[in-house]
Amino acid sequence: MSPSPTLAGTWGENLSIPGASLILTVDASGDGSGTYAIEAGRSGAVQVMGTVVQTMVMLTIDYDYGPVRTFTGRLSDANHLAGAFDDNSGTAIFTRR
Repeated sequence: MSPSPTLAGTWGENLSIPGASLILTVDASGDGSGTYAIEAGRSGAVQVMGTVVQTMVMLTIDYDYGPVRTFTGRLSDANHLAGAFDDNSGTAIFTRR
């Protein structure tokens, strides 16, 4: 399958924690980079490697201080990614910026 052209762009995770953020800028294949901030903690850069099949997306996010997290989800519409991280049972939503 060819990469989804709708994935390309900048995405921000919808977080309710003040001061926390995860912003990713990816191409149609899901590869790219971004930034993060942890509430009352560190901030820095991430590298993103992606796999896209139609509306299904898997993003491997490599943080500059060591951790690697994997997000698996789908494009629920042109402006939202919904899924979960491998280290958390909750739903994660990203909105196109």
